[in-house]
Amino acid sequence: MPRKSPESALWSRSLTLAAPSIGVWETDLEADLTRGDAVVARLFGWSEAEAEEGVPISRFLSAIHPDDLAQGQERRRRIREEGGVFVWEHRVVPAPGVVRWVLARGQFWRDANGRMFGRGIVIDVTDSRRDGHTDGPARFLTTPEVSGPLLESIAERALEIEEMGRGLDDETARQVRPLIEGLLYELGRQISASLAEDPTPERPSDQTMH
Repeated sequence: MPRKSPESALWSRSLTLAAPSIGVWETDLEADLTRGDAVVARLFGWSEAEAEEGVPISRFLSAIHPDDLAQGQERRRRIREEGGVFVWEHRVVPAPGVVRWVLARGQFWRDANGRMFGRGIVIDVTDSRRDGHTDGPARFLTTPEVSGPLLESIAERALEIEEMGRGLDDETARQVRPLIEGLLYELGRQISASLAEDPTPERPSDQTMH
């Protein structure tokens, strides 16, 4: 996975200033590394240096609440092996006794050499849970069955805009970033609120496979 450029580092700083509850992550399965910005570091209990350098995927998974990690394992395996878009609302435990709810939305794909990568955003939705706007158990769903084609299409376009924001200069980023992140945050809230029980029950293997 490419290391961060100066423009990318600038973008990460602007992102943190504009939206402290929204983080961006990326995973290189072959290298066994997950990287993230300062928000991801805070949510998962890493130092910012560790998040920038990358942590083993096993360490990333260890920050997820064990009850939530035990669910939907077969679906997660299929996404990692075959690619696709997903939404996963679950709990993280960044430190003993600290539990937060997050909504992760991302995509896995293969590059021209067949190497699998993942990238997406993670939104802290703890306050929405606390305020009663969303409830229910943790869920891992592919997005067509989560939010409908229109909301998902909007989310895709917003992420494309966010990607283009990496090349902005500092002053422009400070002006534009709050608008982009405000849109992403509201989309995350809408997707979180629209999560419904998956009509297709998990197969027994979902509870046993990793």
